[in-house]
Amino acid sequence: MLSLLVASASGSLADGDPANGRRIAETHCQRCHVVSPENRLAGINSTPSFMILVSLRDWEERFLSFFERPPHPVMVRVPGVPRKSADPATIAEFEVTPEGVADLTAYAASLRKN
Repeated sequence: MLSLLVASASGSLADGDPANGRRIAETHCQRCHVVSPENRLAGINSTPSFMILVSLRDWEERFLSFFERPPHPVMVRVPGVPRKSADPATIAEFEVTPEGVADLTAYAASLRKN
């Protein structure tokens, strides 16, 4: 699975930078998702918030493979990962490195309630 390539290229979640993950989330993900408890009015109603996503049993896999999950393949590019969709993007495309995926996942981990 491509997400495993990203995970192995980026190292462990402990290596992810949650502060950079938050910056990525606020810059790109917040267009659709609520990405922090402080800004619950961002995003759109049809997408789950990061706080909901991290409460799911498979949250880590979801974050490590988000770029493979619809509708993300039409707007997210990861260097070294072939484009999975030929469909046109409905919003501005962006690129995230494997390290950026690890950073986003580390930020998501920081949102989990123990």
